[in-house]
Amino acid sequence: MNKSAKQPDEPEPLIVITTVASFADNKRQINRRLQPIKILRRNGKVHRVKQIRKCHEEPVGHGHKQIHITLQTKKDLYMDIVFDTRKVGWFLVYEGAGMTIE
Repeated sequence: MNKSAKQPDEPEPLIVITTVASFADNKRQINRRLQPIKILRRNGKVHRVKQIRKCHEEPVGHGHKQIHITLQTKKDLYMDIVFDTRKVGWFLVYEGAGMTIE
């Protein structure tokens, strides 16, 4: 195997403060099963969630799934994060400023 071949980077693990709900509670603005509130990065940055823009689940392997969430932070940074049920953790997929999401 060629040692100069570049391996794909592992996604950055995150600490995500999340509401986990068994039912919707519109009075408290809880309308998703997993609702991120705050994201803590390894580099020390803290992002507060302003709005969840998109959320979907994908099956990955036998009995496991990933929950993909695209969100906007209070500083208008857009992030795509994923919760992996196999690894039981949150990971950063993408971040960018000012992207348009339909």
